[in-house]
Amino acid sequence: MRNNQLTKEEIDALLGSENEGVLSTNGEDGYPYGAPINYVYMDGRILFHGRKVGEKVGNIRRDPRACFTVVDSQGFEICGDEEITTVYRSVVIRGKCRFVEDEADKTQMLRALVKATVPEKADQLLRPEIVKAAEVYEIVPESVTGKYHRPKAGNPVVKKD
Repeated sequence: MRNNQLTKEEIDALLGSENEGVLSTNGEDGYPYGAPINYVYMDGRILFHGRKVGEKVGNIRRDPRACFTVVDSQGFEICGDEEITTVYRSVVIRGKCRFVEDEADKTQMLRALVKATVPEKADQLLRPEIVKAAEVYEIVPESVTGKYHRPKAGNPVVKKD
């Protein structure tokens, strides 16, 4: 897929337009553990929140290496009588997760997440005691790649429902 690489600007646009992805961590049993998460792309950073305990958090504490994937699936291209392929954009980030300790960063991230998901709950969900109790994480990228498949001119695309 060397020919279908997203540019840095396209990667930034995709990460900024979505708010869900899959975070894969290294499980204690040696198996990868993939968890869907809500995230915020802010100042070139991937930020997400979670509980203080659980498999994902335990994995991050034990081994901060992670992979984060975002996909924008746009439908299916009909390439002839016997071929169909997915029309998509995707980003894969490999890096390390770290806990965000700064209260201002935590508040800014949580405000952006609430604004993107349930804006009518902002006052209720952003009380200082809620922010203080929340765990916020950042993915510090070591590599970022993006790929796409765009339909060829004249080929019909069946949109996702």
